[in-house]
Amino acid sequence: MNKIDTIINNLLANYGKYGVTRTELELIIDDGIQNYDLSLEAIYSGLRMSLASAFGEHEYFTLDDVMAITGESREELMQRIEQYRQELIEAGENPDDYFKPVEPRRAAVYYFPNGLR
Repeated sequence: MNKIDTIINNLLANYGKYGVTRTELELIIDDGIQNYDLSLEAIYSGLRMSLASAFGEHEYFTLDDVMAITGESREELMQRIEQYRQELIEAGENPDDYFKPVEPRRAAVYYFPNGLR
């Protein structure tokens, strides 16, 4: 299974119940690649965002996901998030309802300098 099939299968698992079809997703992905020179990451995150909005679902996005969509650097995005957080506080809202800082889980990383035998 290639990366495009994985993306389509993931989207269908969440949005197929709303009538979203494989053919529609294939056309959108192909259009994004051919006509807009978008990366698969940008297309996937953009589709998740659009479909969630269209069908009232909720999706979580990492900084990397949003960076792929907007083209902003990590620093630019963090600055914008801090600005939005301040605006939400001033409006009497809880910014953690919109932006949830999450500490990455520790992972074991193994390095095999001589490969596996």
